[in-house]
This record gives sequence, C-alpha cells and structure tokens, in this order.
Amino acid sequence: MESIADAYSKREQSDGNTRRLLLGVLFLVAGTVGLLSAIAMATTSVFESFGWSVFEARKLAGVLAGVAIPALLLGVVIALPTEKGALRGVLGGSMLAFVGVALFQFAYPYWWNGATTGNPDLTLVVVGLYFLGTIIAFAYVFVAVATFKTRNTPGDMVTVEITTEGETRTVEVHRSEVARTISQTNRSQSDD
Repeated sequence: MESIADAYSKREQSDGNTRRLLLGVLFLVAGTVGLLSAIAMATTSVFESFGWSVFEARKLAGVLAGVAIPALLLGVVIALPTEKGALRGVLGGSMLAFVGVALFQFAYPYWWNGATTGNPDLTLVVVGLYFLGTIIAFAYVFVAVATFKTRNTPGDMVTVEITTEGETRTVEVHRSEVARTISQTNRSQSDD
C-alpha cells in the first residue's frame, strides 16, 4: 500500500492540496496537545497552581479530551486525499460528539452520576451522545483509510497488466488512455 507521503509527492501539488494537508496536521497537533493536557489535568495536581478545585480541573479535562478526540479524527480525514463524503461523515459525527461535550459542560458535576444535589442524572445521555458521535466519526475515518488504496491514483495514472502469448507486461497509463491502450494491444495481437 502506498504511503500518504508518496501519494502527495506524486500528485500535482496545488495550493488546495497543500492547505488541506497543513489543516489536517494542524487538527492532529491540536488534538494531541488537547488530549495530553486533559490527561495531565485529570491525573496530576497541576490544576492547583491555577487555583482550580478538583471538580473544575476535571471538568476542563473532560472538555479538552472531548474536543481533542474528534479533532484527531478530523485531522486524519482532512490530511488524507479522501472523498468529500468521508469528510462530511466525520464532521457530522464530530458535531454530535461536540453536542455531547456541551452537555457535559452543563451537567458536570451537579447533574452527574454520584451527585447528591437531587438533580436528574444526565451521565448516560451525555456519554451516549458523545459515544454515538465518536463512533460515527471513527467509522468514516475507518472507511476513508480502508479505501485509501482504491482511490489513490496519483495523477490519474492506472496500472494495466497486458498478457500476450504467455508474456505479461505492466503498463502505467493515464486513466483516460486505458481504453485506447487496450484496443491498441488487441489490434497488435490480431495483426500477428
């Protein structure tokens, strides 16, 4: 399977392709920084230096992680030369996950599992909505990555294997020239 670097180096580099690749990398970096910050915030006492309570730190960590994961998924699909349908699917799933993050911002800690405030528990709704959005986004990322090879025809080149009298040769031609190449091969075989 061809790597993404090979695909981009063989393609004509237009400003759109370069911008898309840079935007994808930006999303990947932002998602990684957000996720690492959330882990640090939730597992260490770094929040104390900002004067935050444990609940405030956990809430911020939850929001950071909740936004970072869809950002990572978006970064992958934006960076790959994928079809727009995959990007739309990841965007839709990410938006659903972001609604879950917004509900988490509202619900934590007073409407969360274990709260003693007497408010209804919104944990399952929030986590379910976030999970659904993330799974949808991940499914589209999986499809984009799994079908990358079949869509990856840098420069619209196609590899054609031609077998003549037991001898197989491989020819790389432009997509629009496939029919002409095959008919020329058939004509040369009938002339022999």
